[in-house]
Amino acid sequence: MSILFALVGATGIGKSRFSLELAEHYNAEIIGVDSRQIYRGFSIGTAQPDAKSLARVPHHLVDFLSPTEVFSAGAFCRLVKELVGENSNKNFILVGGTGLYVQSLMLGLPKIPEIDPDFRKSLEMQVARGGVEAAYRQACALDPEAMEKVVPGNVQRITRVLEVCLATGRKLSEFQKEREGGIGKIPVFSLERNRDDLYNRINKRVDLMMEYGWLDECRELAKTVPLDAPAWQSLGYRELLQAKKQTDIDAIVENVKQKTRNYAKRQLTWFRWQLDCIPIDMKNPDKKSVFQKAYENNCE
Repeated sequence: MSILFALVGATGIGKSRFSLELAEHYNAEIIGVDSRQIYRGFSIGTAQPDAKSLARVPHHLVDFLSPTEVFSAGAFCRLVKELVGENSNKNFILVGGTGLYVQSLMLGLPKIPEIDPDFRKSLEMQVARGGVEAAYRQACALDPEAMEKVVPGNVQRITRVLEVCLATGRKLSEFQKEREGGIGKIPVFSLERNRDDLYNRINKRVDLMMEYGWLDECRELAKTVPLDAPAWQSLGYRELLQAKKQTDIDAIVENVKQKTRNYAKRQLTWFRWQLDCIPIDMKNPDKKSVFQKAYENNCE
């Protein structure tokens, strides 16, 4: 397959600008690896590439899906394989912050039986009532291998481990060893910054989103997109819809900044433990040359 490499990193770290430079250098098109940028119309709050970026380099799997549709790692893998298979004469690079998609594409998907959505909803309610700490301890007891690299506050991952164990009678870690359909290993580069620098960038980006009209975007989308649509789960959208006055907006913006910083921290932890990444320091003024050398060494 003609996927040259994957470029991953936390939200706000600088993936978009750097990926454009690399795509132009390697004559490649960009495949988005972001579970939020996929939805049509949800542009500003998910930091979708702007018109200028799209004109510079063709992008795929960005701003293409109906806001009412559910997307998954399986759907991502299928679409990427179709795209690459139909364009064997082109080069592609994967760019984004949803590391699970990259991992699933390379290793394949676990053969986990379909689980009744009602069972998951019931389990989520149980976790909410009993507390995350209790759920974490239960998950560790049921599947210590799957929980080895899960932080205690990762509710989504804890619930997934419990869901698979309780619904199927088998451990998630067992299913993860029975993957199928992967394309094999490709070089994965993780962009890195000093934590304070990253958090400052996140704060400034949220402010810019508001300047670019994020609040108006939310209100316009609410006129046509049902509020229970999956796209509304993107951070900040539902919160901004609740704003009635400026003080509400200010408080929501600060809350979004905090939640985005927390999300970035979780992303960094995930990349560190779940993907075999080659780090690239974004503060290095010669980072492009450093990247090129690392990529060439990896391809030897």
